[in-house]
This record gives sequence, C-alpha cells and structure tokens, in this order.
Amino acid sequence: MKSVRISIAVLAAASLLTHVPARAATSAAPMRAIAIAEDQRRLSDIAGFLRSPAAAVRARAALAVGRLQDSTSVAALLPLLKDTDVRVRREAAFALGQIGHRSARAALERGLTDADAEVADLSLEALGKVGDKAATPQVVERLSAKSALLRGDAAIALWRLADKSALGSLLAHLDDPVADVRWKVVYALEKLDDPRRIGPAVAPLLRDPDALVQAHAARTLGRVHAAGVTSALVQALQSRNDAVVVNALRALQSIADSTDTSTLGAIARLLAHHNPHVRVTAATALGDHFAWWPAATGDEANATSVLALVTTDYDAATRGAAARSLIARLGYDGWQRFSPMLEDSSVYVRVAVLDGIRQMDAAVVAGHAQPLADALFASMRDVRPRFERMTAAEVAGTLLGRAQGKPHLHTFDGLLARLQALVDDPDVLIAASAAGALGDANDRPSVRHLASAYAVRGKDADADARIGIRDALRQLAGRAFADSIEKLYPAPAPPLTYAEGWEQPPTETRAVLTTSAGVIEWRFLGAQAPQTVRNFIRLAKKGYFNSLSVHRVVPDFVIQDGDPTGTGSGGPGYSIRCEYNHERYDAGQVGMALSGKDTGGSQWFITLAPQPHLNGRYTIFATVTQGLDVARRITQGDVIRRVEILP
Repeated sequence: MKSVRISIAVLAAASLLTHVPARAATSAAPMRAIAIAEDQRRLSDIAGFLRSPAAAVRARAALAVGRLQDSTSVAALLPLLKDTDVRVRREAAFALGQIGHRSARAALERGLTDADAEVADLSLEALGKVGDKAATPQVVERLSAKSALLRGDAAIALWRLADKSALGSLLAHLDDPVADVRWKVVYALEKLDDPRRIGPAVAPLLRDPDALVQAHAARTLGRVHAAGVTSALVQALQSRNDAVVVNALRALQSIADSTDTSTLGAIARLLAHHNPHVRVTAATALGDHFAWWPAATGDEANATSVLALVTTDYDAATRGAAARSLIARLGYDGWQRFSPMLEDSSVYVRVAVLDGIRQMDAAVVAGHAQPLADALFASMRDVRPRFERMTAAEVAGTLLGRAQGKPHLHTFDGLLARLQALVDDPDVLIAASAAGALGDANDRPSVRHLASAYAVRGKDADADARIGIRDALRQLAGRAFADSIEKLYPAPAPPLTYAEGWEQPPTETRAVLTTSAGVIEWRFLGAQAPQTVRNFIRLAKKGYFNSLSVHRVVPDFVIQDGDPTGTGSGGPGYSIRCEYNHERYDAGQVGMALSGKDTGGSQWFITLAPQPHLNGRYTIFATVTQGLDVARRITQGDVIRRVEILP
C-alpha cells in the first residue's frame, strides 16, 4: 500500500534504552523474551516456549511464530490445536493461517469442530488463507451453520479459495436472512469466473434492503464482467447511498458495455454530485477506459464537455482525474488544452496531468515526442516539488521503454541523461524514482552507472534509493548480478535495543485527530499491537503528524496519511515489525501501511468499508470510535492539523 521503505528493527526513546544481548533474551521473563525474539526474527529462541507449562506463554509463543510466518514451524504448531487451553488453540489456528502452508489443512479441518466457537472460526479463516481447494467441501458446509458469524466467514474463506466447485452453494445462499452474511456471499462470488450464472443471480441484490449488500452486488458484477446488467447498474447510480454509487460507477467502467449509449450521460451527470468521492470516481470512469465510448455520439460530446467543466472543481482529486481522463481521451489536443494545469495550486493535480501523458496512445506520443519530452524535463527540474519530479521521472521511464527501437527515441535522449543524473540526487525518493525509471526504460547502458550509485547508497540509513537501484539492476542485469552488488555493499545494521517494559502495551489509550474536515477519535489496540501503538504515540508526541496532508484517498476503501513527503513513499527513516492480530478490517479500523512485510513506519490508513482481503496482511492498531463520517468526507489534500494522545 506504499512504496519501498527501509528496514530497521526497533524504535524506542534513546534515553530509556537498555541493550539486551541476543542470547541473554531467553533468560529474561518469558513474555519479554518471546517479544524480543519475535522482533529479532529468531524462531529458534521462540520454539522452546511452545512447550512451556504455562498456557499464556504457549499462546504468546504461537502468536509470535505466526507473525514470523516460517513454514518450518508448522509441525511444532499442529499439536497446539489440541491443547487443553482454549487460548493456545486459538493462537495456533491463527498462526497456521498466517503461515498458510498446506500441510496444516487436515488439522485445521478438525479445528472446525472445536467446542470453542472462536477456535472453529479461526480455523475456518485459516483454511481460506492456506488456499488448499481440498478444504472447499468442509468450508461449504459452514455456509449452513447456525452461527451467522461462521456463515459469513465461510464465505470469506471461499473468496480466498476461489474454487468454482463452490459456485452453486454460494448462489444458493444469496438469500441468507442476515445482511452481513449476504454481502460476504456476494463478495466470494467475485473470484469465480462465471458471469452467465453470477450476473442474473446477483443483479437483483442491487435492490437489497441493505446498502452494503447493494454495494458489493455492484462490485461483484463489475469484477466478473457480467453481461446484460448495465441498465441495472445505471439505475443504481441513483442510490442515496454514496458507496453504492461509487461501486456501480466502477462496475460500469469495468464492464464497458459500448452497446448502451445511455451510460455516458448517466455517468456525466454524476460529475455534479455533492460528494467529491462520487465526482472523482465518475471522472475516472469516463476516462480510464475511453475506448469503449461510442464514437461520434451526442453522449460522447456531452460527456467530454461536462468533464472539461470539472477541471475547475474545488476538489483537487476531481480536477486531476478530469484532466487525466481528457488528456487520455483527446490525445495531444487534450494535452494542449489542459497542460496549463501543470501550474495548478495542488501538486496532486499536476501529478495527474503528467500521468495523462503516460495514458496517451503510443502513436500520439510518437507524433508529438518533443513537446512532451520538454514538459517532462521541465517537471523534473530541481525547483519543482518532489512528488512532481518523481512522477515526471516515472512517466519518462515509461515513454522511453515504449520508444525502444522506434525512430523518435532520439528525441528522448535528454530525458535519459536527466534520469541518469537524478540517480545521484541527494533526495532518496528522487533517486529511487529515477532508478526505477531507468529500469522501465530498459536502458542497459545505465547498469554501470547504477552499480556505481549503489556503492554510494549502500551505506545509506534510508533504504529507498538503495532498494530502488537494486530493483532497477535486477530488471536490467538480472537478479544474480543485482544481489551480488547488494551483498558487496551491505546496509548498516543498527544496534538492537529495548526499553524496560518495551513488551507491555502503552498506557495511552486514545488519539484525537483534528483535521480540516472535522475531528476523528480512535481507541488504540495496545494489547494486540503494542509496538505499532507505541511507535505512533512517540511520533505524535513529537508533532510528526501535525499539518500533514492526506496523500491518498480511495473512495469506499481507505484514506491514508502519515507521509511527511506527501508522495506515498515517505516515512520516519526506519521501519517497525508487523504485529498481525485477530482483529478484522471492518469500517473504521486503523492499519499500518506497508510496501512489504515489516516495512511500516509512520503511514497509517482508515478503512471506509469492510476490507476482508486485508485481514492478517496489515497490522490493525486502532479502531475509530468517533468521526468515521469525517473520515468518509476527507478528500486528497485535506490536512491533519494536529494529533493529541490521551490516557
């Protein structure tokens, strides 16, 4: 959910730190020893605690093993599914799901009959994560369970298994009396490629009494590219629930039914919707798949005209989406008309305009290579904002890659030289973007320059440039060469230090965020994610989050903040470990953004709707208690004015 980040083991206040030698950790109190071994990724130091006489210790050790996600630990976990203590069985089931190894399937199937409802539910979830379709019959049986929780989680497990043999059973449970189960059944169907059966069965749920069911019906119809449902989706655009409208727009965009010319007008009318989340989705739908627009129709002319008006919208994301769509749709004529928006007050608009170049037809780019190259070169100048420079570099790499072997390639020579120079830029994010662009450009002569740059960046405390250069070397010279360079210049290893009481939950319990859209309050989950919570609290008390712009807003999905660079790639200069836990991503959960396991630092997100696919993949460390409506109003560029931490 964010770009590559540095990896440092742990964060704590320097004045409170006490060094704990690696071997000494196992002689400390068991819970502390397990927590430290987990943080240091020493599975061998945790394994012995799985056999502790204390049930609480066995349970904590199982959780730690699950967070490490090492498949060699499955055999040691399996006996714990029969443990006499229910806490141990729960953590064992959760851990086996996090590891996801098929050797655990049979034991987890037995866990479905556990006397404890939570063990059974965690076993069900784990079977989905394991991904072995041999478990499908057992999971399907739970669609008829007395417990609505089990029925719903069976549907989520079937979504993960994506087994078409479950199609008939899922269709038969679309009428479940509990709305929370119905939407999950609809959600499971989006992974099954059978639009002829799914379309007619799901379309009626666009009129379900529950808005969440309606929204997922629209989403699934789009995901399976159902035919013959365009009219029903257009009707759903009139819903009073904005989440339903957003998902119907995305479905129409995905299905792209060029036989229904009324669709364009219906989407265009939503460009005047009161909710900017709907407007930006409509603008994106009109442009991202412009090829399906019927040629030379009144609807097309009307949609293009209305879309042009939206480039003056007060919402930056909507302005940017409209400009990007029109540049993609109108080609160079659109570029000439809307390139002045490269001087827009919002960098997010300027980035969207640059991205419009990337979406232009290759023939159009070839015919106007020089002015487009000049625009990109200008946006890469040192005086331009970081995010704009990064985007210009990335777009330049895309165009250079497309131009390989074509006559207009020489026009981009200046861009190539500029990218090579930017690899040495002191700004690590600029350097990383330039390196990635050279990889996308397939510029093999840059290998020597990149290797030399890595020799310098290999000792950087911040890993963005180092990893960006390494990945570019993998693209251009192969993994073996890149990895040999990485080994030759290893990153510095920081000392591992731990404060007294480091493994305990922080005493602070709440955060209050005052934003330009209103106030959001959340409750920390200190017991479930103590280090993630402690990290957030420490940064907040330093004022780290104050005045930061919300850089990412995806309607009906998430809002994301915590990046001082505003690019989605920034952070505090270190990373923390993931603390996967049993919490699930319902609406209003606060998670730690990642670019891979253990790469969290300061970027956090709030889910605007349930997101089951995130469960067990991103640390949940807080729950919104007030202001979820505020979170749903926030648009890209809104500001987190201050964050207060309360007892």
